[in-house]
Amino acid sequence: MMLTTILGSVFWLIITLGVLVTFHELGHFWVARLFKVKVLRFCVGFGKPIWSRFDRQGTEIAVAPIPLGGYVKLLDVRDCDVAAEELQYTYNHKPYWQKMLIMFAGPAFNFILAFMLYWLMFVVGKDEIQPTLGEPVKLMAQAGFMHKDQLKEIDGQVIRTWSDVSLSLITAGIDRRDIDVMVETGSGTLTNRVLQLSTLSEEVSEEQLIEHIGLKPYRVPLAARMAELDAGLPAAKAGLQAGDEIIQINGQSVADWYDVVTVISKLKQGPIQVDFIRNQRPQSITVPALAVDPDNPERKVLGIRPDQPSDADKAYFNNLLFSLSYGPIESIPQAAMQMGKITSKSLEMMWKLVTGKASVKNLSGPITIAQVANDSAARGFSWYLSFLALVSLSLGIINLMPVPMLDGGQMLFLTIEKIKGSPLSEQFEMKAQFIGMFMLICLMTLAFYNDILRSVS
Repeated sequence: MMLTTILGSVFWLIITLGVLVTFHELGHFWVARLFKVKVLRFCVGFGKPIWSRFDRQGTEIAVAPIPLGGYVKLLDVRDCDVAAEELQYTYNHKPYWQKMLIMFAGPAFNFILAFMLYWLMFVVGKDEIQPTLGEPVKLMAQAGFMHKDQLKEIDGQVIRTWSDVSLSLITAGIDRRDIDVMVETGSGTLTNRVLQLSTLSEEVSEEQLIEHIGLKPYRVPLAARMAELDAGLPAAKAGLQAGDEIIQINGQSVADWYDVVTVISKLKQGPIQVDFIRNQRPQSITVPALAVDPDNPERKVLGIRPDQPSDADKAYFNNLLFSLSYGPIESIPQAAMQMGKITSKSLEMMWKLVTGKASVKNLSGPITIAQVANDSAARGFSWYLSFLALVSLSLGIINLMPVPMLDGGQMLFLTIEKIKGSPLSEQFEMKAQFIGMFMLICLMTLAFYNDILRSVS
């Protein structure tokens, strides 16, 4: 990963977690203040604060250097000695329902933020492309899908974007469940096809599902033929010419220009053997090494360009582009529907992880979040809003899990205390918190490990 990409990823990670954590802790803070609980510290980040100040009510507002979370410290008799006149402002002395609402407020604010972000995304408009197929292969070809089929419904759910397609196919693929897919053919006819995911081998992992299903999005046809070469760059120097059609690069077959770009992007150093056809005769040339792109110093290139697509192909592709947008009023139910769909799929995937149906390789940590944040920000404001909403929603759901150290765990303790009729012992709470911390550290370690594997693969 280039230096600017790394710096961009770190920057957007800090912005993303800063916004989400601040809003989450603001929920605890605001509801605690509403019920007259004294807040000792509102901190974004972990570690020793690098900046702080006190507000009019004596709460320390702080920022700490580790941007992986935050906390709101409430006045609590279990943490320090409290003067008799301040007991009414302690968390412990508040009724059960108020303490529950204080704990629930953090995740609730994440849900509210997600709704606001989805609403704004729909109002601003998000550039999308109609989910239209290229040349299907494997299972999709066997099911009768055709080139330029446009996906309309999967399993009874309306499909608008490629994100919808991925969500539906991956969850159904993990279950190895056959699904009905309604498509609009290239001729404009609506027809139903059955995708037999039950025939997928159990050896196929979640990461390989889309490949084995044979889903190929439509792309403007570009032959692996060179239209022009940059003089002074490796390809021209080695003797390649305009009109040469590449068939292999370092022994890897290429079917079109997209394959050429993919293979070249993975090359580290030379020499590079290029097999091609010139004047209907197979030939081979060795290019000593890639060169630095004159227009982008962070990229290395051969110095070749493809033919221009036909006007008809460009016009067809342009017709697939659209803006997913609604008016301010219409965006309200759309945002609610989007939240419902993502929440449903998230809970389904979490249950699959717990029951072992889905691999723990699906867990992602800060490195992946940073990379996706940077990529989505580069694609545009609406794409970043969509990403931020997704992470906010996920953060809210995760924090409601009944695990000690999380808000859901604290709510579980409060409920047990209510049923039991007396506070839990400090020894029990300490042991439970230790177990919760151990579980979270294990999950974070696994997520970091998965991130590192993705980065080096």
